[in-house]
Amino acid sequence: MAHSEHNRPKGTGIILIAIGILIFFFAPSYYKQGLIERVIIIVLGFVLGGIGFYISFLKKRT
Repeated sequence: MAHSEHNRPKGTGIILIAIGILIFFFAPSYYKQGLIERVIIIVLGFVLGGIGFYISFLKKRT
């Protein structure tokens, strides 16, 4: 049992949270084509951050 936890990759959730934050804040200012595209990019960043949060924090509780 100790080996399965030791060999599990760590940091994947934190990386997704960081990517989600970067997309959420910076991508709409660079992509100025239209309102709908910016909203889609904001939602994409929010979803990636949410997946990373789930992997990092909520999955460990169950």
